[in-house]
Amino acid sequence: MLPATGIVTEPTPGRVAEDLVELLTATQRRVARGVASVLAEDGATLDSYRLLRSLAHSGGRSMGELVSHLHLPGPTLTRLVDGAVDSALAYRLPDPADGRKVVVHLSEVGRTRLRRLEALVAGHQSALAASLGGDRVAALVRALAELAAAEGSSEG
Repeated sequence: MLPATGIVTEPTPGRVAEDLVELLTATQRRVARGVASVLAEDGATLDSYRLLRSLAHSGGRSMGELVSHLHLPGPTLTRLVDGAVDSALAYRLPDPADGRKVVVHLSEVGRTRLRRLEALVAGHQSALAASLGGDRVAALVRALAELAAAEGSSEG
């Protein structure tokens, strides 16, 4: 839209990319703030929740796998894992294939905590879906999953 005239113009490819980046960034930050707020009520952070989820959906992960999966810097991940281990939410074992590495696993205490946190997040997501409409949210999730899958396949 031209600001002075109010005339709607067709976006150029470069403009679409700029708008997409801005919209995705603003949306990600808004949703993350909302989820972080809900998790904070139970003393958790968004990153600690994501760590527990990542461990729950695997038979254990190495630190390198966690860095890649969670898109976090190594030192940040180390602090998260140390905190989870100190709180008995996770534990480390030597990697059976390479004794120099460790694999992080979710403990039963961690599974219990994760179920509680997932219920909080599900409530937040339900409220979001109610405000936007379930079909719109489902379409958005599909589009983002396709985008993530396409990005993942081009990285290899």
